[in-house]
Parts: sequence; structure tokens; C-alpha cells
Amino acid sequence: MRLSFLTLLFRRFPLEYAFKIGQAYGFEGIEVWGGRPHAYLPDMDKAAIAELCSWKKKYGLEISMFVPEILSYPYSMCSRLAKERKDAVEYLTGSVELAAAMGTDRIQITAPHPGYMVDKDEAWEHLVYGLTKISERAGELGVRVIIEHLSYSEGGNLLTTADDLVKIIKDVDRPALCSMIDVVPPFLANEPYSEYFEKLGDKMIYLHLCNNDGVTEVHTPLDDPNGVLPLKDFFKVVKRYGYNDWASIELLTPYWRDPEMYLAGSLEYLEKLLREVGIDRG
Repeated sequence: MRLSFLTLLFRRFPLEYAFKIGQAYGFEGIEVWGGRPHAYLPDMDKAAIAELCSWKKKYGLEISMFVPEILSYPYSMCSRLAKERKDAVEYLTGSVELAAAMGTDRIQITAPHPGYMVDKDEAWEHLVYGLTKISERAGELGVRVIIEHLSYSEGGNLLTTADDLVKIIKDVDRPALCSMIDVVPPFLANEPYSEYFEKLGDKMIYLHLCNNDGVTEVHTPLDDPNGVLPLKDFFKVVKRYGYNDWASIELLTPYWRDPEMYLAGSLEYLEKLLREVGIDRG
């Protein structure tokens, strides 16, 4: 299993610093956040892309996935505003092209809350349309679009369960569209993790790892003494299904204060779990 981490955790540092940390702690890759000051699409001209690619070689790291920022920016494929929907599809299609240019075959997309007083069926139609356009371009470039679920508490109301992910993949019906497991939403939705492996099959191609309080969407360090996620047992499930691809540590606020410290503790705990369960690195 190859290990990575989302560079959003280091949003108060330049992107190259996250590469340095990835090398220092022995990660196989990093998951590049697509917001300022890291890799925001409008900022990524040819020179910026070339510099980013040079860091991959300099620090010996792959880019496990590109994650364009759409939760905190004015882009939503499901908005009631036609202009926002159009901008979102263009932004995300451009992000697919950026992912290909930076040498990764994966891009993550989420579907933020479309807003109140919006009919869910209408929002779903917009989501299908947008993901179809984006997935078609991704297919041309050899990039896979990984649609991520969100818990209700973090603003998700369209894609919150395994069945929702299965349905969107079926309705879009494009080979490039895949999905993943973030360990928080299934736990909050009272779903077994096995549902995602069983129902998504070979479309399940990524993991986001953290701990959680069992109530909110908070992404706490893996070694959080108050965390409630049964992470060792989760990896037993992962091993039984033969998953051996990328697993990325995703820590969010308030850990921007000292990201290296929280990442180091999470990695040490994760490596211990993998050894105990019998999952090899690399």
C-alpha cells in the first residue's frame, strides 16, 4: 500500500515544503491541494507546472491525486445559478487537464450542498451533466475522476452513502468516473465499510484516512486518543478485499497550527496498524 497525505494540511506553507515533508517522513507520494497558495488552477501556468513537476523528481515523490478546491470557492455543479454551474464545469475540466499535466492519473471531485430551496432531482441532473462532461475529458487524457462522498454534517446531501456513489457512477456511465472511501461518512451514516468494496468493486480506488469523534465531520489525527474509528479493524476489512492502492492521510482544521507534528503522529500510528494487520508498504 502506498501512503500519501493531502497538502491542504500545509496550507500555511508553500507547496514545495509539503514535498520536503513527504520525503523526510518516507511517504510514497503527496496529494496536491488545488487551492492557493498550492496549485489553484488559474495560477498554474506552464512555468508553475514545470516547477511542480521538478519537485516530484527532486524529492522522489509521486502525486497520488489532485484535489481542486470546490468546497470553499464559488464553484458548484449543482448550483441554482446557471453561470455558477457553467463556471464549475469549466474549472473542473481545466483541473483534469492540470492533473494530467502534473503527471497524476487521479483527480478528486466532491458535490457540495446545492443550497436550500433546490429540488434534489434537479440538482442531481446538474451533477450528472457536469460529471459527464468532466469524465469525458478525463477519459481522453487517461485521468480518473474520483467522486467523494460527504457526510451530512460537512454539507453533503447528494452523495452521502455507497448507494449514492453507485447511482452517480451508473447515471454518468463513463469509464473514467470512479470513487473512494473517506473513513468518516460511512461511520456517521452507520454503514459498514464493506458496502463500498462490495458495491463499487473496481471503481473503489482510493482511501482518505483520519480519526473522528463519531458525531461531526471533524478529521482528527489517526492517533487521536479520543477518536472512535476502529481503524485497525478497518484495515482488516481493507486487507480482506485485497485493496493495495493509495491511502492518504487527510487532516483538516485546526491542525494547520503545527501540521508536521500531527502528520508525524498519524503516520507512525498508521504504519503500526499496517504492520499489525499484515499490509505491506509500497
